[in-house]
Amino acid sequence: MNPLKPEIEFFQITDKGPVRENNEDALGLYQYDDGVCMIVADGLGAHNAGEVASALALEIIEREMSAQTGTGLSMKNLRNAVRQANLEVYQKAITVPELARMGAAVTASVLTGGSLLTAHIGDCRLYLLRNGAFTQLTKDHTWVGERVEYGILTPEEARTHPNRHMLTRYLGYELLASIDFLKIDLQAGDTLLQCSDGAYEVLSDDELAGMVRADKPEAACSAIIDRSRESGAEDNISVQILSIANPGVHREQQSWWRFWR
Repeated sequence: MNPLKPEIEFFQITDKGPVRENNEDALGLYQYDDGVCMIVADGLGAHNAGEVASALALEIIEREMSAQTGTGLSMKNLRNAVRQANLEVYQKAITVPELARMGAAVTASVLTGGSLLTAHIGDCRLYLLRNGAFTQLTKDHTWVGERVEYGILTPEEARTHPNRHMLTRYLGYELLASIDFLKIDLQAGDTLLQCSDGAYEVLSDDELAGMVRADKPEAACSAIIDRSRESGAEDNISVQILSIANPGVHREQQSWWRFWR
């Protein structure tokens, strides 16, 4: 067995939700010799061709990660792949009139060498369940998210604020994208939840945590989709849950980076 490759249990579901006519979300899990990469992309529903942007983002990130696997999965690989995705989505949006102003929120997480490497832009979320504690690892790049961070709004106020869908950053919005990067050590027993805003806008963190704790990934994904639909989700709903039996090689590092290209 490759000591770098994690042992995991994984499941994912995407659903158009009870209101939307189309599903502009896209999900992917990609396996490599030394790890895996899971990606959730949420195409901007208020813009043209959101489903094109989300699918294109996954395609480019996976293509770029695969092209670099000879050097092993790394933060550099992930950073280059997501930057290239931003460049190509942006270029396509400005050269194809039918795709003008398209974009996507993207969260891509790589598990390799006992570490979690994440690239994040927009308002999808990544959560970590560890030893019973449920923690949001990513920041929402939204008008309300910034105001919650500075204490102007409470999380409860943000969930119903009329500007809650207003993104301040997303893939394809500008040529030089500001992308957040996270690296943490993983432990056996950790569970990761990655989802689009269709889930967390109608379900509290406590509700999400309860369903992740209660079941294995497949049942927990189904429960979150069902509960989100019952709660009147106004957007597409996408959920990925990854449970870690063995994270692989362990390294003592934990840090946040924000790269400006």
